[in-house]
Amino acid sequence: MRKLIINEKTKEVRCAVFEHDQLCELHQTYSFDNEIIGNIYIGRVTKVLPGMQAAFVDIGINQNGYIHRNDLISFQQNENKVSKPSVSHYVTEGEQLLVQVVKEGTDQKGPKLTTNIEFGGKLLVYMPYGNYVAVSKKLSDEKERSRLLHIANELQEEKEGLLFRTASIHISKEELSEEYNKLKKQFQSLKTTNRKKPECLFEAKSFVDRILNELAIKPEDTIISDQIERVQDLKQQFPTSKIMYHDQKESIFATYKIEQEIEKLLKRIVWLKNGSYIIIEQTEAMTIIDVNTGKFSGKLSMRDTVLKTNQVAAIEIAKQIRLRNVSGIILIDFIDMKHKEDQKMIEETVIREMRKDRVQHKVIGFTELNILQMTRKKVRQPIEASLTDRCPTCNGTGRIPSAEAIAYQLERELWEHQFMDEEAIWIEATADVIELLNGENGEHLKQLEEALKYKVICSEYLNSTPSYFIRHFGKVKTIMERLK
Repeated sequence: MRKLIINEKTKEVRCAVFEHDQLCELHQTYSFDNEIIGNIYIGRVTKVLPGMQAAFVDIGINQNGYIHRNDLISFQQNENKVSKPSVSHYVTEGEQLLVQVVKEGTDQKGPKLTTNIEFGGKLLVYMPYGNYVAVSKKLSDEKERSRLLHIANELQEEKEGLLFRTASIHISKEELSEEYNKLKKQFQSLKTTNRKKPECLFEAKSFVDRILNELAIKPEDTIISDQIERVQDLKQQFPTSKIMYHDQKESIFATYKIEQEIEKLLKRIVWLKNGSYIIIEQTEAMTIIDVNTGKFSGKLSMRDTVLKTNQVAAIEIAKQIRLRNVSGIILIDFIDMKHKEDQKMIEETVIREMRKDRVQHKVIGFTELNILQMTRKKVRQPIEASLTDRCPTCNGTGRIPSAEAIAYQLERELWEHQFMDEEAIWIEATADVIELLNGENGEHLKQLEEALKYKVICSEYLNSTPSYFIRHFGKVKTIMERLK
């Protein structure tokens, strides 16, 4: 049983998904930030990079899109790909391309594009150039899979592609055909001619509609919204599901205790019920998760303690990956297990728990260093990136130079001016740096001035981190007047 909570009262639009009364997914966007995943653009190739097998495409937004050779439909349909390996055989600078956004961009990289266009419906995905038919891997009934593949082959024309979603199970051919024709008309309505500049030709579904589509709402699901217009629309869209309106003074996320869960998602340490804990470190390249026994101690043996801790952690890690929307390379450092059968058990636990995740992922297994490795496809920004900014002081490292390190740096710079012609040097620094430079009773600074052969005059300024800068070289009298 699932419950979807939709919060739309403010500019920030948020959706929370509960499974068996446990929060398992959290999605958010801002109504003033247009999400572009799924949008279709007529773009223009600005640069072709054979060395990267990719091209940059201007799609009319602040960043150029990025398309790899393998995402060009012309490459995919080329039967003899080996004889034409370079991206320059398939696109040229200045050429117009019909592209679709498949992944959001970042500060360093533009959005990822494809020319294999898709139109997603509730029951199926229509691909004008896909040239294949398939059924969702989550649909395990072989008889039903065979029926859907037969219908797909009957509907498919020329080089079209069709993918039946899990929601298409036991749906009649007439309903499937109706959605197929509807999606096909959307593609045929695209006007790609006479476009002098890049622009958006098709806007994908709204943020909430996209989440509803991805979830494939079932009759037993409950949807609760704080917007009456959304509730009325949902009742028409899902007449068999339970639709509720949240009209209380308290915000919908506070009522269902989601706000406090969001606060937890920004913390590095996640405590588990048995007293053990996990540490989650997210970087640009990968996410590293460390498991620790903490306060937990088993009742039987060390092996039992380690295994039980790792099992509890494996379940929580799968949950946190979904909640935080962690993607890319994920390395999990479980507590060392000497027995291969214990490793196998933990790996199977992770695989089982990750099956609940709708995002494409792969559990690869343990390395020689006993670290479990897995990957997860990036669809949206992780929660951490959307809710926080990089610290301007530590630049995201979580650490800053110590006062001692800054004081030593200042002293080295002062030595570079030994025997200079000027009488004195004026340094502005934070109090902790000045204190260290002075030393006990000012003895260190006195000895330093004797060796340098010039006067060092310090004044204090306020800053959140230890720091200094050189203000002036000159006569002592001049500096002292400026200090008044």
